[in-house]
Amino acid sequence: MIATAGHWSVGLPQIQLCSRSGSRMRTVMTTQIGMRSLAILGAAFAAAQMSFAQEIPNRVAWSPSYSGSCTDCSLVGRNMSGWNISKANYPGADLTAASLRRAQGHDANFRGAQATGVDLRNGDFTGASFEDAILVGASLQDAMFNNSKMSGVVLTGANLSDGKFIGAILSDAQLQSGVVHNADFSAATLSGARFEAADLTGSVFDNAILLDADFSGATVTDASFRDVRFSGANLEAAIGIETANFEGACASPVSRLPVGLTLPDCLAY
Repeated sequence: MIATAGHWSVGLPQIQLCSRSGSRMRTVMTTQIGMRSLAILGAAFAAAQMSFAQEIPNRVAWSPSYSGSCTDCSLVGRNMSGWNISKANYPGADLTAASLRRAQGHDANFRGAQATGVDLRNGDFTGASFEDAILVGASLQDAMFNNSKMSGVVLTGANLSDGKFIGAILSDAQLQSGVVHNADFSAATLSGARFEAADLTGSVFDNAILLDADFSGATVTDASFRDVRFSGANLEAAIGIETANFEGACASPVSRLPVGLTLPDCLAY
């Protein structure tokens, strides 16, 4: 019995086993059909996998360096610690109890995100957008938000200790009852921000804009408000006012200042 190679067909060699009987050669086995069947089955399996993947809602190809878009998607409890998500687009995303500890989020968009209890500790969100985001009870310790856009952000009960918010825009931000030890808000815009009952011990607000801000009942022990404009601001019942630095600061006739604090009229500058 002799094995002979036939012609090529569809990229596969045709192998035949033949027996000689006189001058005739009779085909007894062809493997081409079996090999072609296997190829067809493999293609069908791959197609089925692709169809199944497309049926999964909000499926995103996450990776430690993902910088794509995830509008209004659910990332509840997601562990994204240490990821590089710079320039990522997450408007309206649900980041409740998610962890972005040590994440790199330069210029990322979290506008309107629902992020109650999110962990942003040690992250770098320079230039990022958190406008109208909900970060109630969030952890922002040692995180960087320099030049970030955070107007209308809700940080009630959040911990911002040792955070950097230099040059950030936090107009109408809500930080009531927050723990804000040694944070840096130098040159930040905080017009209309609310700090009622917040603990601002040791924090720096030098050259910040605090028009109409509310510090009633806040602890400002050892805080620095150098060259701040307090026009229309409320500092009544602020605690530790005698240890805070108000050098170069000013107020307006409608500003409400605690007993013992006198500031010059900003119109005189």
